[in-house]
Amino acid sequence: MGLKDVRVLLVDALESGRYQHQARQVMSQKNLLATDDVSAAEVVALLHRCRGDQYTTSPLHFDPATTCHIFQPCVRGERWYIKAYFLSLDAVFISVHRTEH
Repeated sequence: MGLKDVRVLLVDALESGRYQHQARQVMSQKNLLATDDVSAAEVVALLHRCRGDQYTTSPLHFDPATTCHIFQPCVRGERWYIKAYFLSLDAVFISVHRTEH
């Protein structure tokens, strides 16, 4: 799966409410979607702004057989970091936050 395929699946999961958040110690700084500081619609807009060179994949740290999808769009001068993977049809968001350039 490439950027466009993954983006379609993530957008569908966000728009249909089929997403969850990976538990982490610093949720307030690293997952703004989980804390409702960023809405699902805002994440959809960020995903649509992502170009091919702003998308990568890596194995999930605790399950190398699972692919982790990393989007780093730049919107209005702000770089974003969105990291997610899939559990069946559900998306699991690890990170949704702004980063330093």
